[in-house]
Amino acid sequence: MVLKIDDEEKELEIGEAQAAKAADTAIVNEEQLPDEIGDVKVADEVISIVAGLAAQEVNGVIGMSGSFAEGLNEFLGKKSFAKGVRITVDGHVVTAAVYVNVEYGSCIPEIALEIQEKVKEAIENMTGYEVKFVDVHIQGVARRPKSELEESLEKMDAAHENFFSEE
Repeated sequence: MVLKIDDEEKELEIGEAQAAKAADTAIVNEEQLPDEIGDVKVADEVISIVAGLAAQEVNGVIGMSGSFAEGLNEFLGKKSFAKGVRITVDGHVVTAAVYVNVEYGSCIPEIALEIQEKVKEAIENMTGYEVKFVDVHIQGVARRPKSELEESLEKMDAAHENFFSEE
């Protein structure tokens, strides 16, 4: 029998019965190893949150579009990062549907493709599950809300214009 240790082949004399037993033991141990450690199950809600956060990272996505119940919960102060995401899990295979609102003037096909890529990558990297497909549903188009900084700059510009127009 030839035994490989640290990429070096070394000959070892053992009986055929012992070699067969050792080979059987190695095969049994390989098969039993995952069962001995246990199984990891990621909650569907966690996968939905991962998908929702990944979708919101895409430039041009204003927000997620959820159901009436999700909107009511958000109104009551219960923010859900899984809003606008529907998933099905079959074993370790995930299918996802993402419902988003996009910024007016942006290229919808490009945004949808980027959402698909980011959601797929995030779920696969964080859970180890396979993503079969990601459907993207564009539910609305709107102007991006102005940030506090943009609003304060506009106010400063208006004040500046008023100051110099009075002279």
